[in-house]
Amino acid sequence: MRNRWILFAAIATLLWTCTAVLAQESAAVSPYKDLVAAAGRSADWDDNDVLLVFDSTWVDVDTTGLSHKRVHTLTKVLTPNGVAKLRAARFDYDPASNKIEILTARVHRKNGTVETLDLGLLKDLPQPQHMIYWGARMKTLPVPPLEVGDALELEYMTMGFMIAYLASDGEEERYIPPMRGTYYDVIMFGSSIMENETPPMKRKAYTITMPETMPAQYETYNGEIYSATLFENGRLVYHFWKDNVPAYEAEERSPGPQDFVPKVVFTNVRSWAEKSRWFYHVNENAHVFDSDDAIRREVQKITANCRDDTCKFYALLHWVAQEIRYSGISMGEGEGYTLHPGTMTFHDRAGVCKDIAGMLVTMLRAAGFTETYPVMTMAGARVERIPADQFNHCVVATRKPDGSFLMLDPTWSPFNPKLWSHAESEQHIVIGSPEGEDLQQIAKFTAEENDVSFTMTTRLAASGDLSGTVTVQGKSYGDSRTRREFSDNGQDRWDQTCRRRLAAAYPTAELVSVKYGDMWDFETPWTLRIEFRVPRYARVIGNRMDYEPFSAKFLFGGSYQHNLPTGLKEKRTQPVFTYNPRHITVSETLTLPAGFTAKTLPDERDTGGEIGHLNDGWEKSGAALKFSQVFKLRDRSIPLDDYDEAWQAYHSLEETAKDQALVIEKGGAK
Repeated sequence: MRNRWILFAAIATLLWTCTAVLAQESAAVSPYKDLVAAAGRSADWDDNDVLLVFDSTWVDVDTTGLSHKRVHTLTKVLTPNGVAKLRAARFDYDPASNKIEILTARVHRKNGTVETLDLGLLKDLPQPQHMIYWGARMKTLPVPPLEVGDALELEYMTMGFMIAYLASDGEEERYIPPMRGTYYDVIMFGSSIMENETPPMKRKAYTITMPETMPAQYETYNGEIYSATLFENGRLVYHFWKDNVPAYEAEERSPGPQDFVPKVVFTNVRSWAEKSRWFYHVNENAHVFDSDDAIRREVQKITANCRDDTCKFYALLHWVAQEIRYSGISMGEGEGYTLHPGTMTFHDRAGVCKDIAGMLVTMLRAAGFTETYPVMTMAGARVERIPADQFNHCVVATRKPDGSFLMLDPTWSPFNPKLWSHAESEQHIVIGSPEGEDLQQIAKFTAEENDVSFTMTTRLAASGDLSGTVTVQGKSYGDSRTRREFSDNGQDRWDQTCRRRLAAAYPTAELVSVKYGDMWDFETPWTLRIEFRVPRYARVIGNRMDYEPFSAKFLFGGSYQHNLPTGLKEKRTQPVFTYNPRHITVSETLTLPAGFTAKTLPDERDTGGEIGHLNDGWEKSGAALKFSQVFKLRDRSIPLDDYDEAWQAYHSLEETAKDQALVIEKGGAK
């Protein structure tokens, strides 16, 4: 194996294309001095702190699918903040599926001198982990203090996959992907899928070499990327490169960067059906969905009162959703692509999405739904037609009598009244079946299907004191999110949650009483009814009062902001992604104090367009006044070309909560 690493390093060095100058093992004068100086200053790169002068990767793939990767980067410090960002070098890896070797670390000073870092100072540490504990590790190396104009050169090699795809037997054998003989890559030019920000790059280059017997297919997306395919010494060589790549920093409510950052999707897998069949067999061969007596008894108990299949689906889905907590515990071999055995998850009562889905597959099969399969999907971004692995989530499909599939997602179903979360409309899926399934897409849901309504009745006193009730009720995902704030808290804290949200709407607001619906009733919309009072709410000036609709304040008070596309700004550089279309209905019926009337009613507003829309206005309703408001986002994904509509509608909604005042006068105009 040592000879293989040496040979590969030699090949990579000979074919290096990033720069015409090769670094020496130790040099008195930096071979990159002119390259670094010519790369520019912070002002040339939108005031960024650091710049990747080059980021070059060379990947060598053999007939088994095993990959050896060599990465070479040169990062220039552009500002004092950049000095802080380069205090240490970090190299992430997963020892179960990936091996990493740091080859070179050098500092290139702006005066041309070179300092070679002592690799003996490398530390091998656990990566910070949250909710998923699969043993990921990192190597860290301290970097001596840098100055603006200096550059850090790093070179390292990896073998295997950066995700937990592994097999067994032998030193190299364990790093071969389980879908043997295949290789895939998603190459981002401007971002890492797992990072919220990346620096600008003067040049990014990526080369993959494959045996001639393993031709690959690829496609570029979201912008221009240069490419070349060459025959070289019995191998296929795929080159991809791009110059002057801007920095990436995630904006609030953006989709995954793979939806809009230039990328290459690359694989030698022939079709999604091939991937589907592999996913089916790798789990069937591991007997993942075999049940035991304990599981069968539990299934019979859960479905005992069900008279039809739909009832069984709901009963089993909600049992798994509520009983299996989200916590990723490594099962060792197979982690990352094989679902945990149902018997293991049933015993541990824990797992990540794939294991929670596997538990539901196991229980549905035990209930007689034998054509039930795990499903690969991508939450938060699209999946391209090239059959490279582009998934981050796992769900369930069970075949219906007509041959179509019913979709279920137990991970997103806790306290969700639907079999399939309406936050997962239009997601791409690949079902793991023995026949092999193509890439499919979930149907679109309408905004109205996810409505959340706020129905408020208020009474205003001559002193400016306000009293009233508000009833909150949602549909589909609106119902799920309305429950969530309370289901995520102990019931002894529910009243305090209501008090906190009322106070966020207006500081003097007080909770009088509250009535909660049945959190465990998934057939009836969950209803929350709050009675409140707000001393000195309206501003009183002599015989005049200024009144702002309390319903609008309550909407933006923090309690239900998960139903709002909060965080939107007037100017954006990235598309908007909200998971589900939004629909909010607000109604407030206001009773005025005796002798008071509204001098004038504000004009009706109709803002936005088909993508985002707001309509609201006041009208007389008998002896009272009624404020009505409807806000809508038609789509969960909004491209930049359509963003202006969404912004206008949302901004108008914000403005209602801030300063839309109704003027009320004693003895005023009729």
